[in-house]
Amino acid sequence: MLQTIPIDEITRVIGISAAPAFLLGALVGMLSLLVGRLSRISDKAGTFATASGEMENKHRQVVSRRLGYNKAAITLCVFSAVATSLMVNLVFVDTLFGLQNNRTIVLMFIAAIVLFTVALIFFLLEIMLSSRTPGFRDV
Repeated sequence: MLQTIPIDEITRVIGISAAPAFLLGALVGMLSLLVGRLSRISDKAGTFATASGEMENKHRQVVSRRLGYNKAAITLCVFSAVATSLMVNLVFVDTLFGLQNNRTIVLMFIAAIVLFTVALIFFLLEIMLSSRTPGFRDV
């Protein structure tokens, strides 16, 4: 049932949704960085696609692993952003309809943070792999 909500409650709910907005901003920045790296890694993959030889095979394997780590990080960031957006929507729906979804909201926020953390770990793995590859300029 739709409830009449006092203005101070609306202000409080908007204030509560400000913290997740910062998380969304961080996720957008991270996604931008990851997509840029994905483009450059894909260019490297195209360079080694037609090459032959033992060294080129090793480079191709490294590029393939880097692509995998990068794509995993992008996927996790997107899922984190979706979880965060759903959580913000649920906060407003909860207030508007007088529902008690506190646990769900908290669990969604925890899930969003965990997904973002795992994405950062995949990003770190990709960076470590790129910096250990001999003859590779870090992209």
